[in-house]
Amino acid sequence: MPEISDDAARRGLRLFRKKAEAEAREPSRLRSLATRARTKMKEHGDQIGEIREDLPVLVRAVRAYSAGEYRKLPWKTVTSIVAALLYFVSPADLIPDFIPVIGYIDDAAVIALVLRGVRGDLTKFERWESKTRGWLTP
Repeated sequence: MPEISDDAARRGLRLFRKKAEAEAREPSRLRSLATRARTKMKEHGDQIGEIREDLPVLVRAVRAYSAGEYRKLPWKTVTSIVAALLYFVSPADLIPDFIPVIGYIDDAAVIALVLRGVRGDLTKFERWESKTRGWLTP
């Protein structure tokens, strides 16, 4: 299966950075984005590969941030996560999602790139989530 370089993933992410900054300021838009991402994740779970495990954490972090429950995420982390989710839900990205087999490769590359950059913040979020909600997280 072909791979997307980090440079290509960064270019794709940049396409959504400005919109992400605007969206992140609006809790209702964040909730809508989280819902769209979760829906797409459920519908295409078999096509999104390795990110299937990490994507729900991004969605939960956005939901908690939008609800004001968890505001310890740095602004750069929030906008990076939002940009990645916007990229994921957008049908117009580097490789259109409707292309069989390879349509989600770029989505996975963008999300993996963001995950590498925000992993520490997400770990803290998951610890908070576990304590607050009594969830067991790995």
